[in-house]
Amino acid sequence: MFLLRTCRAAIVLASVLLAVHAFAADQPNNASGSVTVNGQATALHHAYARYDAQDKTARVLITDRALDATMLAEESSGEFSGEKPSFRELSKRGEAAGIELFINGENEVETVEVFSKAFGMPTPTSGRKFWYEPSKQSAGWIGGHSRSKGAQEFFKLVWEYDVNFVTTVGKNGFEISVPRKPDASRMLPAGGGEEGAAYLAFRRSIDARDGKAMLSAMTASMKSAVGKEMSSSPLTESALGSWAFMQSMPAGKVEVVGGVRDPDGTTLELRKTVTGGGSKVFGVAKLVKEQGVWKIAEDNWR
Repeated sequence: MFLLRTCRAAIVLASVLLAVHAFAADQPNNASGSVTVNGQATALHHAYARYDAQDKTARVLITDRALDATMLAEESSGEFSGEKPSFRELSKRGEAAGIELFINGENEVETVEVFSKAFGMPTPTSGRKFWYEPSKQSAGWIGGHSRSKGAQEFFKLVWEYDVNFVTTVGKNGFEISVPRKPDASRMLPAGGGEEGAAYLAFRRSIDARDGKAMLSAMTASMKSAVGKEMSSSPLTESALGSWAFMQSMPAGKVEVVGGVRDPDGTTLELRKTVTGGGSKVFGVAKLVKEQGVWKIAEDNWR
């Protein structure tokens, strides 16, 4: 009798595992990347999104395992029945992990919440500490590449993330997305490729106060914007020299640390290591191709 019960229990468990496996198989990967906590990296595969009308943010939940409708409904409402483990409970046990991105109306990731056993409970971090380059999607979809600008610290925990995703946006809560894979081909190679080389040449002309080289590297729209800022129309080399001085301060080494290509241009992620002290400043540049040459359309630092 005991053996019979044991066999029945084993069959039930196997059936449950098969059902879970089948459920996960029905959700193809629509995210790639990882979240790393204290040196331990966890690969992330699944993305779910919803729009929060109250704070007007798109929230993207990216996880290492497929979540069922009940888990997603609980995460959307913040109410947990306790009938079976929630995603939060699984992450607390170390059986799941993930991050949630809070993306505002200006397409900036303003907060990231981490789901990890190391944190004990989901923990948010806010501020200008994250990159987000959205990819153009049809209505009802959201996607792009996002990552932390550097390692983030929470007491003795050190964490960072780097993800690429695409998913539908639920109007009433997180929902299981129909299949669509993220386009990793948009991501630039290390150093930014041709666009990165063009931008760094532009920075060298700024440091050298080479007005002619700067003017030839700018789009007409950027020349107009700089001219308006410097009250110089048309933009003169003298005004451009004053502008270049402001752009070079504080002094430091500029690097292209990432970026993405889109049909209308390329966005570069930038980092400057300030001379003396080593503090970091971050920026974003937009380049477009004009007559076969990459030119600078925007150069914004914060």
